[in-house]
Amino acid sequence: MNLRVALPSGRTIKVKANFPYKDSPIGYRVLFSGKTAIVVGLADRGQEASLEFPDTRPFTTEKHIKALIDTANYYGLIPWHLLYKLLPSVFDWKLEEYLSLSEKPIAFLDKRSLEILSWVKARGKVKEENIKKRFGNEPVKYLLELGFLTKKREWKSPKLVEKFYRLCVPLEEALQRLKRLKNKEEASKLVYFLLERRYASLEELKEQGFSSTQIRALLKKGIISQAEEVIPYTNPNLAKLRQEKKPLFRPLGSKSVLMGSWQGIKERLFEEFMSYIDRGESLFVFCDQGELLRILYEEMYAVFGDRLVLLSSFQREKDFVKNWFRVYEEKGLVVLGSRIALLSPIKDLRLVVVLGDRASRLQDGTDLRHFLFELSRYYGANFCIASPLPPLSLCLRESWHREVFIPSAEVVVIKRKPEEVLTDTALKLLKESTKEESLILVNKVGYAYAYCKACGYIVECPRCGSFLTLSKDKSTVFCTSCGYKGLASCPECGRELQELGFGIDKAVEEVEKLIGLRENITFQTKPELGKTYDNVFVLHADNILSVPWYDSAEEYFSYMWKALSISRKRLIVQTVLDHNPLLEFLKAKDWEGFCKEELERRKEENLPPYTRLIRLEVRKEPDLSGLPVEVSKRRVGDLKELLIKVDTKNFASVLKFLRSIRPVRLEVL
Repeated sequence: MNLRVALPSGRTIKVKANFPYKDSPIGYRVLFSGKTAIVVGLADRGQEASLEFPDTRPFTTEKHIKALIDTANYYGLIPWHLLYKLLPSVFDWKLEEYLSLSEKPIAFLDKRSLEILSWVKARGKVKEENIKKRFGNEPVKYLLELGFLTKKREWKSPKLVEKFYRLCVPLEEALQRLKRLKNKEEASKLVYFLLERRYASLEELKEQGFSSTQIRALLKKGIISQAEEVIPYTNPNLAKLRQEKKPLFRPLGSKSVLMGSWQGIKERLFEEFMSYIDRGESLFVFCDQGELLRILYEEMYAVFGDRLVLLSSFQREKDFVKNWFRVYEEKGLVVLGSRIALLSPIKDLRLVVVLGDRASRLQDGTDLRHFLFELSRYYGANFCIASPLPPLSLCLRESWHREVFIPSAEVVVIKRKPEEVLTDTALKLLKESTKEESLILVNKVGYAYAYCKACGYIVECPRCGSFLTLSKDKSTVFCTSCGYKGLASCPECGRELQELGFGIDKAVEEVEKLIGLRENITFQTKPELGKTYDNVFVLHADNILSVPWYDSAEEYFSYMWKALSISRKRLIVQTVLDHNPLLEFLKAKDWEGFCKEELERRKEENLPPYTRLIRLEVRKEPDLSGLPVEVSKRRVGDLKELLIKVDTKNFASVLKFLRSIRPVRLEVL
């Protein structure tokens, strides 16, 4: 049989090989030339090749491969590069060489040789570079020549990581410990990533471009720590499906949006999932946020029992592999998975749900929602985005079925003086809420902004242009975007910098001073889906509007609407801008009015979603004069940043060209 096989290098080869199973070979893994490859099609011819098929079932499906090709073409990528970005590490086998003891009897050897052989025997097998590093080249070479050691080759299956990482020291202390670290800029990015995510698996960190070397360095410095089993492993015999309940809603359409209250969205989805299970049809729920995935697993397990299948890097390796092939063999499953699950060969897939509010983009700009939408088309499955406030382009799209669950919580807007952290009204509500769960939100990492009174402005990062953050002791400033750190003096006049506004650290300090820290009070910089709270206090989010960017209004309204969606009783908003018209939309819970007004403004100004934006960082400015684009430029450190506006119809071709010039960074906005 002639097969077309995709290699990790991004190219494909045509080979002739014996396929040992009766079904189609497309989607099967093969072991070839020391690496894992994937059969992605049939060929008209091929060279004879020795292939091993390690699985008795396909790793992925032909439909997944077609959706992946369409997505890669849209974003100007080589399809097989994208394939290997989505390949879980547990399936990425490599042929490795080891040294082990031969069966030759040991006799008349010197003490050193016996020591080496005993060391190898205790371990069973060792890598040649490790034994040579410990005992030297010559003794090992000598034992190989005499036949006491023998070389063996075997396929190694990388273990799916069962540990996750979290920041274990305060941010300022973490940055202090990074001072003498090589590549401290990249290490700082890792620190801020964990600060926002709270924890992440190694699989997730590598997906974000962080290396094992960076992770080990932070572990050694005591900045991050490891723990196990984020997601509990429940005995499936203990859970039962809930009693059958008549659906209160009509079935979802082929393209649907669920929005509004998080509790309402969940209840609606659970009803829909039950109807699919009853018909023996499977569905895939994609969730790219670790904490939300963990909470969902616990809640969904209580409802769907052993019909729920989890595919996450937080699982044990054996459970992950078992579940991967289970979804190919069984119907009527609810498959809950993160990015690592995107290629899973789900049988009879009839619904794809994208859960959460983040864009779920890879580093190269690929939006995974695009891939999942293409996948639903190839399966003929329904597609649903479930989020408190989806992208504006979907909120009012007439061709999509839309259901809105208006949050029931009261919205209270309080005028805040610029120097205040907690207003008297907010403090009183917080004091009275001793038996209620409260969430305090401050949209700022760190202590406060760094302000120069003499120059009259907030100091910007010299490397990336973001506003700098002042440390608690006011001796240093740092950037929460790129990790820059420096002394707390104005780069223009040299005067000492002062604090302006406040961040989450100062809010914690203020609450502790006024009422003490309590178990029923949680602090976050952004509202996260998963848990709901009786009261949500937004102490400060006006800074979102201070960023001169086309979607600042959407970011602000989305932040507030999401906070409202996880509030059970009250959303208390402190603001200096109490006459902000966006807050009027929020108080009226008029999401539709906001969307219409914002979309009308963007249409007039020819901004997304009516055009596409691409941000490019390059060392040398390319010639873009022949492209149908609008370009604005600015200097960012040693690089030049280009903001490129392009019509939707020309987006794919322009993006493909921009990738060909190999920029330092490319971001699809």
